[in-house]
Amino acid sequence: MIATPVTRQGGFTLLELMVVLVIMGVLMSFVGLNVGGDGRAEQLEREARRLAALLQLASEEALIRSEELAVRFTVSRYEFMLLQNGSWQAIGPESDRPFRSHELPDGIELDLEVDGELPASLDSEEDTAPQVFLLSSGEITPFTLTLLIPDTEQQYQIRATLLGHLELELELEPE
Repeated sequence: MIATPVTRQGGFTLLELMVVLVIMGVLMSFVGLNVGGDGRAEQLEREARRLAALLQLASEEALIRSEELAVRFTVSRYEFMLLQNGSWQAIGPESDRPFRSHELPDGIELDLEVDGELPASLDSEEDTAPQVFLLSSGEITPFTLTLLIPDTEQQYQIRATLLGHLELELELEPE
């Protein structure tokens, strides 16, 4: 019999594989943090899109159900209201409708212009009158609603025309 030399096969040990996986994990977490973007900016965009979609849905529902709807805004929240028995009632959390009162995440604020004028009641929690009306005729109070994070350049504006056209756009504040 001829003795063949024992050769070690090439490969990696379990320890070497584990070290490589740990290094790759650390590198991927740094890449994820850099590519992930600004979480606050994404949150602002998500809230703006949500509110624009709700306003559009409420306008369509007012038209379909022949109901008069409205929205009351404060700096940090908004609530939809329904005209019942001659007075505006907030749509409560027990309703099956998606138009419940919504508190904005910390750091996001609202700024409202109705027909080019800033309403004084936006800073007041005591005033319960709505500022924007979504009528059963399809008309909407013309307004410009700005969602912003103070001290940043990025903000979103929702604009509505009298005929019910809603538009959402990203605005950058001039420096």
